[in-house]
Amino acid sequence: MKKALLLTIVYMFMTTCFQTVSFAQKVVQIGSTEIVLQSPLKVNTAETEIKSCHTRHYSEMFIGMGLTVNDDNEKYMPIYYGNSYEIQVGFRDVYRKGRSSFAAGSYINLSFDSYKLDKAYLHNPLVVSYDIGTIHKEYYRSSNLTAGLFARFYLNETLFLDLGPYGEYAYNKKYKVFITLLGDSGESKIKYRDGRRFNPFNAGLQCSLGFNGFSVYAKYRITNCFNHDNIELEVPRLNIGIQFEI
Repeated sequence: MKKALLLTIVYMFMTTCFQTVSFAQKVVQIGSTEIVLQSPLKVNTAETEIKSCHTRHYSEMFIGMGLTVNDDNEKYMPIYYGNSYEIQVGFRDVYRKGRSSFAAGSYINLSFDSYKLDKAYLHNPLVVSYDIGTIHKEYYRSSNLTAGLFARFYLNETLFLDLGPYGEYAYNKKYKVFITLLGDSGESKIKYRDGRRFNPFNAGLQCSLGFNGFSVYAKYRITNCFNHDNIELEVPRLNIGIQFEI
């Protein structure tokens, strides 16, 4: 009886061991799917092998704000730096092949530019002169539709560098002045939209360094905002700012 019981225990132990080894090495193939019965369970498919080659596409919405940079160029109108800015809101598309270190993308955004001028009428009058009254504040402002292309270089999985050209159409440009007219005791606000003086199309380059959903950008306009047959000086060309994904 004891001998039979001992043989039964040995048989059960050997059976369990061989079943475990067999289970650990068992491979089941169904079509292009290969299932390896092991610990942990592993499933290999044809799709898994080529997954790293797939092109990944994603879209994001962003907002941004930049400040005009002073580079002391005599060809620029004097402005109040810190009170001259740009606001952006737009969409961005990015295309990346697998885990490649290179990607390409495009974006479109609405932007608003505001330049607070520092006695620009004394240096190069836009559409008014100081002899019609006392000028208190001057602004040059534009509302723009911007589109751009960029190449993206991944420095690691989260840090990237974007570089590319952009073009924009200013659908609303105006010179806005707050003035007390001669013989008038109150302050008046006057807006000028003279199409002969303001160029509606502009182009430039934009570069940004980003980390996850945050980036710092530099935007340089290479074209002129004004028609130099009418206005000699320009507003500064360089803006530096930040963008956030939302």
